[in-house]
Amino acid sequence: MTTLTITGNLVADPELKIIPSGKAVTSFTVVSSKSTKLADGTWENTDTTFWNIKCWNKLAENTSQSLKKGMAVIVLGSAVQEEWSDKNTGEKKSKIAVTAWSVGVDLKRHTVDVVQLSRNGAGDVEIDPWTQPNWQTKPVAHPLTDVAPF
Repeated sequence: MTTLTITGNLVADPELKIIPSGKAVTSFTVVSSKSTKLADGTWENTDTTFWNIKCWNKLAENTSQSLKKGMAVIVLGSAVQEEWSDKNTGEKKSKIAVTAWSVGVDLKRHTVDVVQLSRNGAGDVEIDPWTQPNWQTKPVAHPLTDVAPF
C-alpha cells in the first residue's frame, strides 16, 4: 500500500453519494502545484497534478458538509488503482485515485471553528455540548512577553 500526503486546493465542491449498500462516499479533486517566483517578481505554477480523492462513511459526510471549492486542504490516504470498462467501446481503462483516511483544512490559508463530534452506542455521531472544546479565538496578552521592556 502506498501512503500519500497531498496538499492543494479543491477544484470544485465535494460530491456526496449514497451507494446501494447504504454507505456514503464523497468524491472531490485536489490540484497541487509548485509555485516558483520568477525574476520579474511574478509567480508561476509548475508540476501541476490533479488528484481524485474518495472518502467513505462519516469522513465522506463531514467533508461534503465542511469543504468548498477553492479551499486549501491536506489529505492523508492510500493510492489505489481503479479499473473499469468503457460503456461504449468496452475498452479497459484505469486510473490512480486516493482513498482518504483523513482530510483537514490547511491552516496556513484558513482558520476554522472546531466542533467536537462523539459517537452514541449505535455508532451515530452526536454533538455533546458539555464536551465542546473551548478553543481560543482571539490572542490574549501574556503578562510577561507582551509588556514593553522600558
